Amino acid sequence: MKKIALIAIIVPILVCFFGFLFLTNNNKPVSDNKKTRDFVIAPNEKLVNIATRLQTNNFIRSQYAFLFYSIISGQKNSIKSGKFRLSESSSTKDIIQKLIKGGSADYWLKIIEGQRVEEITPRYPKTEEGYLFPDSYLIPEYYTSEQILAVIKDNFDKKFAQAKQNSTRDINDTDAVILASLLEREARTLKSKQEIAGILYNRLDIGMGLQVDASIQYIRDSLKKPKEYWQPITSADTNIVSPYNTYKNRGLPPAPICSPGYDSLYAVFHPIDSDYMYYITGHDGNMHYAKSHAEHTTNVAKYLK
Repeated sequence: MKKIALIAIIVPILVCFFGFLFLTNNNKPVSDNKKTRDFVIAPNEKLVNIATRLQTNNFIRSQYAFLFYSIISGQKNSIKSGKFRLSESSSTKDIIQKLIKGGSADYWLKIIEGQRVEEITPRYPKTEEGYLFPDSYLIPEYYTSEQILAVIKDNFDKKFAQAKQNSTRDINDTDAVILASLLEREARTLKSKQEIAGILYNRLDIGMGLQVDASIQYIRDSLKKPKEYWQPITSADTNIVSPYNTYKNRGLPPAPICSPGYDSLYAVFHPIDSDYMYYITGHDGNMHYAKSHAEHTTNVAKYLK
């Protein structure tokens, strides 16, 4: 019994001792290199991810020590997003203090998939429609509109090139962006976008109208700026005279209708081939496909009524 009691006393002491040594050692700077480097924390980034990246980038010795100090100091929810200048010569505690004080006065610009230019900013003309790549951008406070646009379009060019790699469909770049913008508004998942891309290619191949509701929404919302964009269309809307009316005109619209994300661009270059000619998104939230108009009518009655 005395041995058990002794062990019960010694073990916690040893745990505390070695824990103290671990934390003391890992609070030390990684090196004496005082040169600073940028470290960016995204909005709502998880503390675990921040700790992992700090260690990976050689700013701290241990992500676990960073997490421990953040928690016991009560600062785990105080770390700010933004861009920071950090060095390897700072201790873990010092780095935490820098992160809770906030970074530079730069700001985040978030572009969401499927937004129109005017939903993003009034600064840019409609000619930029489709090329404002959806992403989060950390913008220096002194950047002009032209510099911001250059950052966004540079990102677009990189993501577009990635999506185009090993393309299974021959389509020129301009048409690819237009088709991707339609897919962005018509489907949610990568697979459904690839399936719908295959269907729209089938329609284009036989000269059939694309009949994409999103193109009608784009026309209607362009004629009269609504409080909320992309609302469901009516049968009367499909009669609007416009080159963007894919019910009345064959082929693609003359330009993109929104900012497509990576999955939509990828789907254009990597469609899923099938014999389907029609598709709907049912009230059940699923995509339903048909090879004939009769089968499509059945799907409409079954999943949209």
